[in-house]
Amino acid sequence: MTRLTPRLALTLATAALALTLTRALASDPQPGAKPPPRDSQIGQSFRVPYRLTDTNHFLVRVRINGKGPFNFLVDSGAPALFVSTESAKRVGLNPGQDQFWTPIDRLDLEGGARLDHVKARVEDPFQLVGMNALGLPGATIDGILGFTILARFQLEIDPTQNRMTWTRLDYEPRDLPVPEHKPGEQKSGPREVQAMSTLGPIAKGLAFLIGRQPEEQRHPRGFLGLEWSQELTAGRPQLYVRSVLPGSAAAKAGLEPGDLLLRIKGQPIDGVKGARTSLAELEPGEKIVLFIRRSRAAGSRELSLELTAGDGL
Repeated sequence: MTRLTPRLALTLATAALALTLTRALASDPQPGAKPPPRDSQIGQSFRVPYRLTDTNHFLVRVRINGKGPFNFLVDSGAPALFVSTESAKRVGLNPGQDQFWTPIDRLDLEGGARLDHVKARVEDPFQLVGMNALGLPGATIDGILGFTILARFQLEIDPTQNRMTWTRLDYEPRDLPVPEHKPGEQKSGPREVQAMSTLGPIAKGLAFLIGRQPEEQRHPRGFLGLEWSQELTAGRPQLYVRSVLPGSAAAKAGLEPGDLLLRIKGQPIDGVKGARTSLAELEPGEKIVLFIRRSRAAGSRELSLELTAGDGL
């Protein structure tokens, strides 16, 4: 009997869920309708940093219309994109009284993935109310990335790594149907959305009895826009640049895939752990010098590149 690794089992389960939901929600194009312009990110893969909370939930950082960052829960069981009412106020989203969905011009995920013109429900479902009231995740949850967002990507999650791989698909799920209402009647939304809001008062009551857990402090961090991979050479770890995000600090400084990282801030690199430690306190706008070795057919040479950290999520 073949035994599946945790990563393979999770990948297969995610693929099966995506296939089932895609078939259930896929819509037929209207006859004669002009296809929308193809998004330039379709087919691209992005390494999205995540945080595994104390309650084993995946949190990623996003910006809404360029503002943030916010912590969003990755929840394939949620039917849509939810933004908490407090976060909506900070962004300036004004949900219409007669409209169930609120349009968002741009949604950016840490790692470079981007979605334009998506719809969100401004509401406080029980996951947000309950978990924030109890302080269980160790960080405030500002919203939920549900199916209408996640279905646009193929997600690969390896719990032993600190990043997910999100690959943009050429697929756009249709919106959830909103039941018709009589004039003057409050829009209650689809049954799936109503069900997510029923347990909020119960969670608040539990928070009153149990008490709230302390929340970790949020600090802005610098962003270089590079990924590395570790290889062993003669038993010693070496870090190579795996990819460079276009328009990032690394790209502007001239860093290229395949470059060997030698030193950070003048200190030798002793593997991934040491590199992460050196960059852990990096702040937006801070200048940092990376020493690299670049190999070409004619030979190799050492270079020093100065990077100015961007504003990370």
